[in-house]
Amino acid sequence: VTVGRVVDLHKRIIGGVPCGPTDRPYHVKLRPYEGTVKSLCGGTLMDNQWILTAAHCVEPGSTTRVTAFLGLNGNGETNPVDIDMNSIERHKDNHDMALIKLTKPVTVIKPVPLPDCSKPLKKGDTVQIAGHGPTEQTLKGSKLVYGTVSPTLQCAETYVIQQCPAASCTSKYAYHFDPKQMLCFQRALVDITGGDSGGGVMVNDVIYGVQVLSAEKACKSPSFAMDVCKYKKWIEGVTGLIFP
Repeated sequence: VTVGRVVDLHKRIIGGVPCGPTDRPYHVKLRPYEGTVKSLCGGTLMDNQWILTAAHCVEPGSTTRVTAFLGLNGNGETNPVDIDMNSIERHKDNHDMALIKLTKPVTVIKPVPLPDCSKPLKKGDTVQIAGHGPTEQTLKGSKLVYGTVSPTLQCAETYVIQQCPAASCTSKYAYHFDPKQMLCFQRALVDITGGDSGGGVMVNDVIYGVQVLSAEKACKSPSFAMDVCKYKKWIEGVTGLIFP
């Protein structure tokens, strides 16, 4: 993946509102660097030492360093942690999932619970998405133009659709997108856009997905997330965590 494509994949929230001061304490703001160029992603603290995010946020070769901001609660960049690049585990089959192991355990932030995968989400279920990116996007000619990055974490609700369609334009990205291993969600005037990739798709503060592809990038189809339950064995194998 080229640097341009990696930046192009990063997503941001459209149609949200500022999260409450105690909402999503487990949300992690990630600042990947490609040389001196700083980009933006999200992640989720799923254990006191593990962050779950999208693999394209920590692209091998182009990503030279990553800084994580923990416990923001929408109140600004605090508690920066420099990530050891050797501590990043990307999915071996080129799926858009990555785990980051922190050097020191986090003791003041409660991690997000893992889902009960025997009770999968169904069509029409409400899910929560979030991110720090621009809250507006406009189309100028054939080019999508984003507004400025949001200084606070933005939250929104959207709805699960029954099955992810095969999005024809996902083939231009280097990652493997299998609709059967993804969650899709859709709501009028609500979407993820550049900067929200890696953030968690939640149901009542339980993580079910990892945001990766906005509706605009998926040929105006629903937005895409990696389905956490479909990667249960991989997550357990890397982290030692046990799902319910």
